[in-house]
Amino acid sequence: MAALAGQVRRIVFLSASSVRDGASPAENGVWGQVEQVIERSGTEWVFLRAGGFAANTLAWADRIRAGGVVRWAYGEAARSLVHERDIADVAVRALTDRRHAGAKYVLTGPESITQADQVRTIGEVTSLPVRWEEAAPEEIRGQLAAITGDPAFADHALAYWASLIAQPELVTRTVEEITGAPARTFRTWVQDHAGDFRPRSPAEVVSRYVSLLRRGDLAAALNLLAPDVVRTAPLEGADGSAGLRGVEAIGENGRRQTAGYRIRGVEIDGPYPHEDRFAVRFAFDEIHLRTGRQATTEKMSVYTVRGGAIVSEDVYYHTPPHATASG
Repeated sequence: MAALAGQVRRIVFLSASSVRDGASPAENGVWGQVEQVIERSGTEWVFLRAGGFAANTLAWADRIRAGGVVRWAYGEAARSLVHERDIADVAVRALTDRRHAGAKYVLTGPESITQADQVRTIGEVTSLPVRWEEAAPEEIRGQLAAITGDPAFADHALAYWASLIAQPELVTRTVEEITGAPARTFRTWVQDHAGDFRPRSPAEVVSRYVSLLRRGDLAAALNLLAPDVVRTAPLEGADGSAGLRGVEAIGENGRRQTAGYRIRGVEIDGPYPHEDRFAVRFAFDEIHLRTGRQATTEKMSVYTVRGGAIVSEDVYYHTPPHATASG
């Protein structure tokens, strides 16, 4: 940071509204710790302590495309989400006008809106059949922990959202005071991003699905499956796994098929598209945990895409699946 300070006249740092003056570094987290380093750098600075980003609701986009149902926890949690363009507008002024040097601005949207109403607004603006479905916090905790790899973060996020039911997020007028224009509403943000929620073409679904699998982001890939997706794998046995319906059943089957094995790596070939269908070849490098035996299981999955979601998967094995092989 000292080297940076020698090269620039002013630093504008996008921080977080959770940072509190007088709190310990541990309480303020990484954002407060970075603020502290910048303050000690000897250069001019401005801190933009932003609240929740409206863009974070894009995490629901795949669910909305797949079936229009956003199943999440704490629908009555009220947030003052801020448009990224408002953050940018304030940042430009903070960077170019010396009068802002040393300021710590808390930036929010102009209103507090519940998560359920955020979903309703997305449906109204996009004309899509979108609805909120309340989920148990324990269910969402598992999803957050899988996505972030950090159970502690999941616990913190859920506790915070729970607190916003009785005490909605703070709303400030800082954006308007600095820019001279009112902060953009969440509805305006959705209008600016409506295309991000509308169904993708089959080619777009294919590209995103395979990209997520290659990155190992299975949780995000599952969001591209229709809620009533059908998976058929005749060679996987007579225990019910040969024909499955629904994302939950498919996820449980995957856990059952890999029980007792460690997947060291997955080779993915494809996709090979044709109109609304595409094929992907998988080769799983596995180790049997009890015996240490190494094996490779190969399969070809043929998917069908409709309405911006994957509605079916037909699985064909090149190597016969063992009793607990990867499915």
